[in-house]
Amino acid sequence: MMKTSAEAEAAWALAGPVTDPDEEDNDVTRPSQSITLQNCLPAPGICVLDKLIKTCPVWLQLSMNRDRAGEILSKERAGIFLVRRDGNMNNMVLLVHFPAQNAASDVQEYNIKEEKSLLYLEGSVLVFEDIFKLVAFYCVSRDLLPFTLRLPQAILEANSFADLETIASLGIDRHSSSSSSLPWEEIII
Repeated sequence: MMKTSAEAEAAWALAGPVTDPDEEDNDVTRPSQSITLQNCLPAPGICVLDKLIKTCPVWLQLSMNRDRAGEILSKERAGIFLVRRDGNMNNMVLLVHFPAQNAASDVQEYNIKEEKSLLYLEGSVLVFEDIFKLVAFYCVSRDLLPFTLRLPQAILEANSFADLETIASLGIDRHSSSSSSLPWEEIII
């Protein structure tokens, strides 16, 4: 039985605090998770969902090919992600940079399936109404991912919709330029 995004949202409220295992105070940690919840939560005032919606030109790259996405993400910090369409343009794919566990690629791909206008990661029982809610959920909960998704620092620290629009406009320009890195680590708000 699949869970709705409303049920998933209720699960978010039950999640306890997660601290970074690299920090001195490790009272409450998830052993396999090195990306902190604080790295995914927005500054007070603008929720994760609104930040994702406003900055979708940065992370929602439907026309980007697999090689280009992998090249970009391999240079980013763990947990940074992009969403693109697969090669045959049927489904979206979530690409996430995770720390390399072995010689395999450090960019993992997760198929996003659509069924009756609901989206879900292949293998998960959680369903979402749109791509923004799916990504927002995985920023605060792992489900089948080894780590939560990580929002770029510039997006996290944005305090206004104007800041988010600036980030979004830079994302469009940067992906069309010859540079292979994402703009978010270079922006100081």
